[in-house]
Amino acid sequence: MSGDDQPPLPGVGALMLDARRDRVGEVMDVICGRVLLRDPAGGREWEAFPCDLRPATTGDELRARVAHANDQAARSRL
Repeated sequence: MSGDDQPPLPGVGALMLDARRDRVGEVMDVICGRVLLRDPAGGREWEAFPCDLRPATTGDELRARVAHANDQAARSRL
């Protein structure tokens, strides 16, 4: 891929699917060509390359919300 073929960088606040990690994240910042993402429910940020990202679909967002709800329910039972 040449420099002209780079995917466009997503804007801050966009929900993206990190295909490498199979995780949905909200774009927090873009630094030196890497995108900083955070789970929409909170947590630690992680870095991703733009080539590993695509806009999250409604299904991706729903899957992330269900996973968060399941995690919260499991924690409340402990």
